[in-house]
Amino acid sequence: MTLDTALLGQLDAEAQQENPSSAFAAIGGAVAVSAVVEEFYTRLLLDPALVDFFTPLVESDGLSALKRHQVLMLTKVLGGPDRYSGRDLRAAHAHLTITDEAYRRVSLHLLTVMHDFKVPMDILQAADDILRSVSSLIVTGAAGDAR
Repeated sequence: MTLDTALLGQLDAEAQQENPSSAFAAIGGAVAVSAVVEEFYTRLLLDPALVDFFTPLVESDGLSALKRHQVLMLTKVLGGPDRYSGRDLRAAHAHLTITDEAYRRVSLHLLTVMHDFKVPMDILQAADDILRSVSSLIVTGAAGDAR
């Protein structure tokens, strides 16, 4: 699991008090988001077109921190508690030379995992809309840039 169970419980309790009808609550709360993130990164690391973006994090033991940030960001985006304290998207990805093709692959993996976890279609559509709206903050590489 990406986050300790105490924090997952806190996120769920806070969501239940503040926004019980959120997409975050609808998909099963923090445990569900954490499971989606675990499977998402499993698939990214198995994708030959994307693995090189994540290899340095695996080698430096930074992947668990990235997963934690991802859980907290998805929690926030889905209407759950805002505990995300990472860098903004542009700053976090600026040095990675991410192409539109790579970004689309990552987005598709996330949406596919969410679909496989039975996330309702309206939430999938909203997630896709958000992914499309932030792509210009993340895509910095031109087609043909090698990783």
